[in-house]
Amino acid sequence: MAVKTPQISELFDDAATSFNEAVKAGAKMQEEIGKWWSDALEKTNPAAPFGVDEWQKKSKAVVAEAIPAAQKNAEAWLKLVDQNTKRGLGLLKKAFDAPPADPAALRERTQELWESSLELVRDNTQAVAQANIKMLEVWAGLLQKCAGANGKTSS
Repeated sequence: MAVKTPQISELFDDAATSFNEAVKAGAKMQEEIGKWWSDALEKTNPAAPFGVDEWQKKSKAVVAEAIPAAQKNAEAWLKLVDQNTKRGLGLLKKAFDAPPADPAALRERTQELWESSLELVRDNTQAVAQANIKMLEVWAGLLQKCAGANGKTSS
């Protein structure tokens, strides 16, 4: 049974497209949630005793910083997905090339494929961890800024 590489490539292209759309939808959802909260606070009684106006101003500042950070994170994810798709397709093409007749060459080629695959997994894991760390740093900074604006100190 022969497997055609274009069919596999099409599957990966479809998967990458779906993932890209999911990331974009996630960023859009974050924007809409921020806008919804902002709109909800605008409609709240500004004379309320718990300082809605002040909180609204602070929340708008936080949203103004958080949205670009989320968009930057989404762009980094899209770039990572694109790179991984290209590397993964390259490995698949290499795997489906005609196998060498020599057993030693076959063993060497198999070992190279495994090493390349494991390197790709390692690189993906590191990239995801770095992206998550950056996003957590952004959120931590925003929370510290909000706590500092409220007169609280973080320990």
